[in-house]
Amino acid sequence: MARVNLMNVGSLATFSSEKYCRVPIENAKGLMRLLCFEPGQGVALHTHPKSDEFFFVAEGTGRITVGEDEREAESGSIIRVPAGVAHRWNNAHGGLHRLVLLSVLIPASAYAAADEATEQKFV
Repeated sequence: MARVNLMNVGSLATFSSEKYCRVPIENAKGLMRLLCFEPGQGVALHTHPKSDEFFFVAEGTGRITVGEDEREAESGSIIRVPAGVAHRWNNAHGGLHRLVLLSVLIPASAYAAADEATEQKFV
């Protein structure tokens, strides 16, 4: 029997003074996770060749670079990074507060499944 699995970002967030932490979300198998940054921490420039990545800024303010564009993103922001585009995060804003992101990777094949699901008729 299915049940609602309610999780709280604040209770899942994990931090380390050595490097940022990736916290998997239960049963998401690496496609959804929290990224938790202490002040001054960041993620190096990288790509995901086969998946778009969406970020929701759950807590704090950080700088994201997507391709050639660099922006400040604050709590409540949603950012999309298309598959194959280089990107990075840095929690350098003032150096005083933690940054918590919800990262969701969406493989290209998932878009067709989502379109199919939205076409279903529900009673």
